[in-house]
Amino acid sequence: MNISWFRTFIAIVFLSSPAFGETPTDSTATDSNVPHNLLALPGGIYCGAQPEGDDQFKSLAELGVRTVVSVDGAIPDLASAEAHGLRYIHIPIGYDGVDEQAGLSIARLVREIKGPIYVHCHHGQHRGPAAAAIACIAGGFADNDSATEILRRAGTSDNYAGLWRDVAAYVPPPEDAEFPELVSVAPVDSFVTAMANTGVAMEHLRLCQKADWSSPEQHPDLVPTQVALLVREGLHESQRHAPDDVDARFRESMQSSNDIAAQLQAALQANRTGDADVLIGRLETSCSQCHRDFRN
Repeated sequence: MNISWFRTFIAIVFLSSPAFGETPTDSTATDSNVPHNLLALPGGIYCGAQPEGDDQFKSLAELGVRTVVSVDGAIPDLASAEAHGLRYIHIPIGYDGVDEQAGLSIARLVREIKGPIYVHCHHGQHRGPAAAAIACIAGGFADNDSATEILRRAGTSDNYAGLWRDVAAYVPPPEDAEFPELVSVAPVDSFVTAMANTGVAMEHLRLCQKADWSSPEQHPDLVPTQVALLVREGLHESQRHAPDDVDARFRESMQSSNDIAAQLQAALQANRTGDADVLIGRLETSCSQCHRDFRN
């Protein structure tokens, strides 16, 4: 990679970056040696996909980044980051939104850490941009309207309603708030967390089914297509974070459930509710069989 060209390219982006309350400028570098879905934001904040390989961490360091923030559930690649003088901070968030503790951690991040910083999730389109947008608000570099524009520029799906909701509603905490510690590896079991999130999403999906695949009266915030997507993402994350030594049959079972969840989401998007009734039954059967065979 011609890093001189890349630094000039990013410098142009920053010079044209908007001030508070304006629309952010986006750009995705196509060089394979930089992280995918790179987005340059005001205040020395970048977001994008998880850095892969030594060259991508090197490109971040040469760009001036000194802190990499993962909001993914996976354990950060500390060794690759440290090899290039980069500090890792781990603030996992879900596809269903940015919880209060994560919001506090992001606020502490931008108040204490000198930029530039790079915020990433796995693919760099949904959770990472949401966290980066909140960082822009917390740092005074954007208001809520321009922060939601960051999600649009990043390609964040409208189906991740919780991410859009929490960016639009985020209010920076007061200076005397009790902030969480910033750690390089958050004390969470990504696999267990993903499975738990999937279980909650499945319960919500059953409520939607009972309401004839509409928003339940007692939960008007639940939209069937959005909930189905959370089920699918939960299964995908569970599969991705499964222990390395897990039984191969377990991975096959997880893949089967994942495939059914994808079909269920597609059926709901196409308003094929009859197919959705069949598919949710198949998914429940698949999950129950997997639990029976492997959970204990």
